[in-house]
Amino acid sequence: MERNLLVAIVLSIVIIIGTQLYFQTVSPSPKEKPPVTTEQAKKPDSEKVKTAGKEAEKPSPEKGKVSDAQLKVAPAKQEGAQSAPESVITIDSLKYEAVISSRGARITSFKLKDFKAKLEGSELVNLYDPNGPDSSGPSIIVIRRDETIQDSGLLYTVDVKNDSVQLNEKGAKKVITFQATTSGGLQITKTYTFHADSYDVDFSMTFTNSTGEDKSYLVTLPWRKVYLGEGDNRFAWNSAEILLDDELKDYYFTKIKGDEEPAGKVKWAGLGDVYFFKALVFGDNPAERVTLFKPTKEGIAEIRVRLGAVDLAAGKSVTRNLSIYLGPKERTALLASGHELSRAQFYSKYFLLDIMSEYLMKFLRFSHSGTEVGGIRIPGTGNWGIDIILLTIIIKILFIPLTHKSMKSMKRMQELQPEIARLKEKYKDDKAELNKATMTLFQEHKVNPLGGCWPIFLQLPVFIALYQTLSYAIELRHAGFVCIPSIYLCINDLSAPDPYYVTPILMGGTMVLQQWMTPSAGDPMQRKMMLLMPVVFTYLFLSFPSGLVLYWLVSNVLSIAQQYLTNKMAN
Repeated sequence: MERNLLVAIVLSIVIIIGTQLYFQTVSPSPKEKPPVTTEQAKKPDSEKVKTAGKEAEKPSPEKGKVSDAQLKVAPAKQEGAQSAPESVITIDSLKYEAVISSRGARITSFKLKDFKAKLEGSELVNLYDPNGPDSSGPSIIVIRRDETIQDSGLLYTVDVKNDSVQLNEKGAKKVITFQATTSGGLQITKTYTFHADSYDVDFSMTFTNSTGEDKSYLVTLPWRKVYLGEGDNRFAWNSAEILLDDELKDYYFTKIKGDEEPAGKVKWAGLGDVYFFKALVFGDNPAERVTLFKPTKEGIAEIRVRLGAVDLAAGKSVTRNLSIYLGPKERTALLASGHELSRAQFYSKYFLLDIMSEYLMKFLRFSHSGTEVGGIRIPGTGNWGIDIILLTIIIKILFIPLTHKSMKSMKRMQELQPEIARLKEKYKDDKAELNKATMTLFQEHKVNPLGGCWPIFLQLPVFIALYQTLSYAIELRHAGFVCIPSIYLCINDLSAPDPYYVTPILMGGTMVLQQWMTPSAGDPMQRKMMLLMPVVFTYLFLSFPSGLVLYWLVSNVLSIAQQYLTNKMAN
């Protein structure tokens, strides 16, 4: 039986670690960011449109229309003199502080007020890192015949005179409009609508043909984020996430090897990591295609969204409306944004595990925030660590019948050891007869040799689902539990490993105690192998989220109490 138990435990470890390795391929350690000079800061998004290694088709002579190949290989022309002055506007809202520049009419900084970049310090999470490679946006690439123009260097005029906008009341919003004209006579108008209490930014583009000639353009939106590799982060989750033909497509940066082009109805396309997400949302007017590029050595992950063709008669205009989501992968915020953006927040690619993880997280949210019943407010704990302990207790209660049956089975197996030893001696030269006699003995005493393993196998999906939940739920990011500095017990981030290793060591100790209390039914060699498991688990859990270690520690303590009662009842 203990051999089966050992196999079950080893399989648990393999499945847990294997799940991570399957979804995330470890990449080289992050490189140091190069110092940003003034010239680098002024450098536009791209010096040229990236190519996919295909030969360009000949330009279509039909009214300036262009082919797919031209979209990918035509050289980009930067509009506007790089030395021209620019104006910068700061938008200070309830949820964020944004900075938008008239050069390219792009958002160059977007700081989230409710999320710090690091546990220690006051710096906020910035979805457009001003110190990293240029990842501001959105910029526009327009293509006509042999001409490709990117507006990142184009100096726009803006209709706002003040360089600071305050949005300090719920429901408040501010519309800011930028306008510029390219050398070819294409007038581009970009309009942003910032909201005080939402991570959504409404965005529209108006293209006006100010010439006397009918023209046709292909419009593409480059979308970038800083990406310096996964490093040693076991829980990294950096990917391009696209809702394509009502199906979520998730492309990990580490697995994008070359230019790929998912085509179909693109409802939204974004770049995200474990906790944060920025997306172009097209809603009822979907885009046509997304081109995925392999992350560069300079630290840029990029996708390009094909908006489609814009046909402009002389003197006419065409407007395209979309929105931008810049915020956390937080269920409430994503649901409020609509357009099925909430699908960007998931815990596992396996449907069952994802559903289980979501329900586990729902309980944690309920326990944390409380609820209202019949007009009476039931307060929550306000502490995610206590919520994990309560969840552990409930899971343990649900599995009491199984674990109790398992413990009784192990006790019965221990009582049968003298009989099993006698049979081994009697049939030592005949394994077939030994197996037959052993099974007969089990049947006579109504003992299931696998009875002690079933609870572990049945709890395994729950454990993996909780592992996913605690690893990827933004609510657990920087969530503290307890801090007693005098004894080096300070868990102030349940999503990160215990900095003092107190909980993993306690967890290992409880495993030793639990095994000491558990009836043994195997030979001394198997017993020694089982005693190695606490050492293996302790080592593995040193790098696990402290919230998960807390769950396992509390579960062990409850199992010890149950084992004690079972042993007392058996005597």
